[in-house]
Amino acid sequence: MNAFTDASLENLQDICTVHFGVRPSDQQLCNWITENTREIVENDLPQYSGVYTYDEQYLRIDGERAYRFVLYDDLMDAPVGECVADRLTKDAVRDFLTELLDDKPAYVITTDGRDEYAEIVEDDIGAFHHRCHFHFLRNGEKKLRNAVFRSIRHSDAEKLHAAIVWSEFKSVFAAPSYTAALRRFEAVLDKVEHLPSAIRTYVEEVMENFDKFLVHLRDEWVPSTTNNCERYFGHTKPTLHPRRFRSIEGARSFLKTQMTVRTVKHGLVSRETSLALARELFPALDLDEVTDLFTETKQRYLWSRDLEAG
Repeated sequence: MNAFTDASLENLQDICTVHFGVRPSDQQLCNWITENTREIVENDLPQYSGVYTYDEQYLRIDGERAYRFVLYDDLMDAPVGECVADRLTKDAVRDFLTELLDDKPAYVITTDGRDEYAEIVEDDIGAFHHRCHFHFLRNGEKKLRNAVFRSIRHSDAEKLHAAIVWSEFKSVFAAPSYTAALRRFEAVLDKVEHLPSAIRTYVEEVMENFDKFLVHLRDEWVPSTTNNCERYFGHTKPTLHPRRFRSIEGARSFLKTQMTVRTVKHGLVSRETSLALARELFPALDLDEVTDLFTETKQRYLWSRDLEAG
């Protein structure tokens, strides 16, 4: 129940009462669902692609705010590792990523727009840092709304011009190819001179780091956003209802369980590996039962592997 639901301890008690006729105590439930783990909870994938996304999300540990760090393998469609930290600092993120990737390939890591991530990825890990264009454009639209549309300093004509140019700027990231993106961006640069400074800085940042923002158009394997990691967050702990834990050990145990479930259902690993992982949680499962959990994407992947083997 704990593996597939976001139920509270009281709800778990109620489920046990209704379905099994017993009502374990809070402490007994905590003992059942808590597993001792290392500070960094690692997955055990048969291989790693080297193409990752990184993000974090906040939790509540015994009433105090904490942070969940996640590194996700985009090509394997499974988490690489997670940890819980009491503070979101540059050193904490660096320690997490460098320790986790010490014995794994690392080619490209996509993150949101925090300034310190580029230094960590490029200098400490030696990988290519890619900016998530969703976060970048969302921040720009917020700036456009607050600094331009709601400002009395800009005329209606200036606001209209800014909106049109911003729309053209967004289309750069949605281009079907690198050449098309470059052509669209050159058209935007012809109009940037008259943009409000709050918006012009976004265009200039892309101009100075064009390949860093558009590398996903030069290499189809590079994710354009951190969406896969975001979806993993949504499946394991909805953003609008932050999961609360009594202890950091309970939080790590929950993350370990969710990592296993995610890999079994979504991870592009063999049926045998999926079964072995699933049996860590449900020892009596057979292959047919595990196969029923696979997503359509994973089933297509395994089907294509079968064709190659045949």
